[in-house]
Amino acid sequence: MKKIFLLILVISIFGCTEKSKQNPIKSEYNNLQEAHQFGGQMASDSPINFQTGKNKIWFYSEGTKVVGNLYVPDEFKNGDKLPAIMVVGPKGAVKEQTAGIYAKKLSEQGFLTLVIDHRTYGESGGKPRHYENPYMKIEDVKTAISYIASLNIVNKDKISMLGVCNGAGFGLAATIYDARIKAYASVSGLFDLRSQIVNGKPDENERLFSIMKESTDARQKFFETGEIVYIKQMPDVDENSNQLRKEAYEYYCTSRGLCPNYGENRMAVISRDTRRSFDITDQIKLLSPRPYLAIAGTKALTFGLSKIAFERASEPKEFFEIEGATHVGLYDKEEYVNPAIVKLTEFYKEKWNASGSKTPTLAGFLFVGGNCR
Repeated sequence: MKKIFLLILVISIFGCTEKSKQNPIKSEYNNLQEAHQFGGQMASDSPINFQTGKNKIWFYSEGTKVVGNLYVPDEFKNGDKLPAIMVVGPKGAVKEQTAGIYAKKLSEQGFLTLVIDHRTYGESGGKPRHYENPYMKIEDVKTAISYIASLNIVNKDKISMLGVCNGAGFGLAATIYDARIKAYASVSGLFDLRSQIVNGKPDENERLFSIMKESTDARQKFFETGEIVYIKQMPDVDENSNQLRKEAYEYYCTSRGLCPNYGENRMAVISRDTRRSFDITDQIKLLSPRPYLAIAGTKALTFGLSKIAFERASEPKEFFEIEGATHVGLYDKEEYVNPAIVKLTEFYKEKWNASGSKTPTLAGFLFVGGNCR
């Protein structure tokens, strides 16, 4: 009898010990799930009362802090329910650059607008820094829409999207699968990052494999050592570089568009395989019946790519050309940005059937210097 009792006691002790060994693991897993916060979460210390003009806000996207600028129209009065636009910027950009320009100008037309630093960029958290992952960015955008929809000054039935350059693709991917977004527009839109490499040329497989090899080698190094390999976000240019590369370098690497929040001119190499997997053009027809406005410059090297995506979309849609504008010219050049703002305002307000709303004209714009918003 004593032997049986001792045996039960030993089993009981070891059972409890084994259970106690498992608990920390389970607890760690649960804490990881809680920290990850799928779908995002409000930040309890982010402002809830806003002034007209620019307001810094923040929220959490999958557990990481995302910082944004919320622009409230000057005409806002207590009790108003504003139409809202989420503005998504280009590859590697921060909220003070082109997306901030569009957000500010559209707020001056009566819209509440939001622009963010995506995770791993600018004031937002996340590591490795400058990790250019389309799918992370799409999740940030959808979480930003959740933030907008949570505000008591927003008309939740009047939320729209605007994407610039690569941000057009990320914004489109979010819009297609988010019923809260009721209208979509793009400026200098790039939606297919794969076809820049996989484009029917004889060496496309070799070129793609070279990029994948470089990226996956960097991924393995990070896994084993924690060290991140970087390349330049905007490569150096010379007389042989094409128009787009030259203008992008000028915008991001000189006083034309360089902002302190931009940080270093670099991109994590482990971004390259993920970027080249992204193409939303095969799904663009699913945007319908929500309206689509595409804006492109007639001198943009990417004009044809914007057109291809547009042609794959279903009605209702409109393609609006801005004469003489280049791809990057539509980022910040007043003579091109302002006509884009006029058209965007017309598009969004027509969607909301805004009776009595004033449609802007070019004469109503002030031409001011400086690009950081």
